[in-house]
Amino acid sequence: MLGLRNRVRIAAAVSALALPVAGIVGCGDTGGEESASGGGGGDFKRPVTMVIPFGPGVGSDQAGRLAAPVLEKELGVQFPVINVPGATGNTGMTKMLQSRPGESAAIMPADTLATVVAGTSSFKLDEIKPVCRISNAPSSLWVNTKGKYKTWEALSKAAKKNPGKVAVATVGKGGIDDIQLAALAQKGFKFRAVPYAEGAERKGAVLSGDTDAIYEQYGDVKDNVKAGQFKPVLHFNNKRQEGLKGNYTLSSELGIKDVIHQFRGLVASADMPEAQLKNMSEACSKVESDPKFADFQKDNLEFKGAFMDSAAFEQFIKTEEAKMKKLGTQYGVFGQ
Repeated sequence: MLGLRNRVRIAAAVSALALPVAGIVGCGDTGGEESASGGGGGDFKRPVTMVIPFGPGVGSDQAGRLAAPVLEKELGVQFPVINVPGATGNTGMTKMLQSRPGESAAIMPADTLATVVAGTSSFKLDEIKPVCRISNAPSSLWVNTKGKYKTWEALSKAAKKNPGKVAVATVGKGGIDDIQLAALAQKGFKFRAVPYAEGAERKGAVLSGDTDAIYEQYGDVKDNVKAGQFKPVLHFNNKRQEGLKGNYTLSSELGIKDVIHQFRGLVASADMPEAQLKNMSEACSKVESDPKFADFQKDNLEFKGAFMDSAAFEQFIKTEEAKMKKLGTQYGVFGQ
């Protein structure tokens, strides 16, 4: 059977043959210039749709919407942003791959990469091309300040006494949430992961008492933290995070040394012309220094120096893929 990328390529070719000559001229091609969906040209002549594979308001949405205007300015074309949530980012990735090469890109977070490793993704890594990494942040377990468990000691004691009964809201089955919860299970703290497709649903579950905690980055729950609703009890890092207040435990204190941080990067179809990929990657280098994006990183307590160009991001993805595969296998997450 044909892979998704090949089916899209054939469909695009058939569609192009069906266009009348006048329609092609109307696209703005002059002389020997090549359009963005053609081969080899480094200039973007058509809008590039920015696909956010999660719902509005979450970290990927915030990062993508702040990066889009910077890319517009640098590349001279519009970057309309659309949200296509579902299947831990895979619905949005499929939407991006169905577009003409060079006319769409997507934000891919660590959660979506985990589905590739787990074998539940709708795409393969050779179908995409990393453009740049723009964000990287640690995650924590957060509890309701008015809930049953207000400290890690109380939460972990309940998880140890009643294995699989203490519920944690997660982003989806087989994601990095499951890997980190499985690491806790090996230490004797067995939680029950409850997946929710939307960030608002995850937070609502904790506020309503349907779950006892939520696995999330600070940026996705900062409004709840500022409102006095959420507090961190366990931070998945080997040191305290600057700006993260509270009496929380570090995962390294439990003997968990290998953690997976929530990165977010821009990816495109593997069929995007190399010149355009290079231009987009270079444009991405301006994102981190943009005042609004810099404020976003500071407000969300993200790691500094997150930017990676196409080559560095590609190598990073390979490294993270290997780490997820190792930990997922070690903790028995995959194949369950």
